[in-house]
Amino acid sequence: MRTLIALFTLVVSTTSYAYKADCDTDNGRSFQIMVENKVLTVDYKYDHYYQGKTWLGWYEYSNSKYTYKTGSFEKGGFPIEVINSRGQVSNGRCDFR
Repeated sequence: MRTLIALFTLVVSTTSYAYKADCDTDNGRSFQIMVENKVLTVDYKYDHYYQGKTWLGWYEYSNSKYTYKTGSFEKGGFPIEVINSRGQVSNGRCDFR
């Protein structure tokens, strides 16, 4: 019984922070993201590592070129903010796949 509970806990903990979504931003950009093990991957090739939560409670992921901030889950998706290395900001929405 202990082994079954431990296995269930492991499965829930590893899947609870994993998701995929299709995103669109106000600058006309469309892309796919996948979040798993504290890494946000864009279009299956660009990794952005978890940096922490913002004071608004958004999750922040970044690499040397982009920062992605994801908001609270609501109605099948969530808001997203993308900041490039020049400081230009785009806002948008992601819908779960």
